[in-house]
Amino acid sequence: MKIHHSRSLAMLLVALLGASAAHAASSWNFTGAGTETGANAFGNTRSYSASSGDGNVAVSAWSNTKNNGASLNAYIESAYLGVYSGGLGTTNRDAGSSAGDSNEGTIQNSSSPGHTMDNSARNDSMLFDFGAGKSAQLKSVTVGWWYNDSDIMVLAYTGTGTPTFTSANQGYSNLLASGWSMVKSGTGGAQANYLNAAGGAAAQSTNTATYVPLAVNDLNISARYWLIGALNTIVQALPAGVSDTKRDYVKIAAMSVSYSQVPEPSSIVLAGAALAGVVALRRRRTLS
Repeated sequence: MKIHHSRSLAMLLVALLGASAAHAASSWNFTGAGTETGANAFGNTRSYSASSGDGNVAVSAWSNTKNNGASLNAYIESAYLGVYSGGLGTTNRDAGSSAGDSNEGTIQNSSSPGHTMDNSARNDSMLFDFGAGKSAQLKSVTVGWWYNDSDIMVLAYTGTGTPTFTSANQGYSNLLASGWSMVKSGTGGAQANYLNAAGGAAAQSTNTATYVPLAVNDLNISARYWLIGALNTIVQALPAGVSDTKRDYVKIAAMSVSYSQVPEPSSIVLAGAALAGVVALRRRRTLS
């Protein structure tokens, strides 16, 4: 009887905690402006509510332009996150012949395709933050408007605390040693880069009905923070035998996740109190 009671109580505790960690499917559309913080400046963020399901995500832009000198592998710093009819794009802080990209440098003077997330001279990326207590299992990423090529990189932050490049001198070359993880199972090992992410959709199209979601995250990793960028061989070289010399210019139009609410301390306390109540009730019945 004691073993039976212990198993029943254990199952009850799991059920109580599971109620606060239920999985939910949600998706977001990024062709709208969202709610912007720090408008019209580098380092801005945009927050979006789910278009289906529930939950919010905050998005910011980043590029390796800090203290760059002549190096293309400089430190990562904030960029500008813009919204366009073809999705979210970025404009980084470097421009001119010395930086290799005359279409960027200031958000006012950025011209197409400079306001895309690209890997021309500098490597642009976007950070997606699903919020405290949320663990999001990324399911799909939808490339909207694109030009020339549409390869992307996807990383999940499985480290502790917040991603270090938000406050320290962090480069792309050591992200995988700083809490970031690759999310795709590829031939010969995990791969962070996905080729031709637009899925055959027409280049430079603003017709959202033709955009094709890309299934990602074969390893089913869950994380609060996700980093999506144009293909980035500084983070990880392409597999042996694979070559890609085209520059990638993409905008992100949508994404979908399956996320769970990590039990808050209060939820654990409530579950423990409920379990204690059941134990006390069983003792009274046994004594009576």
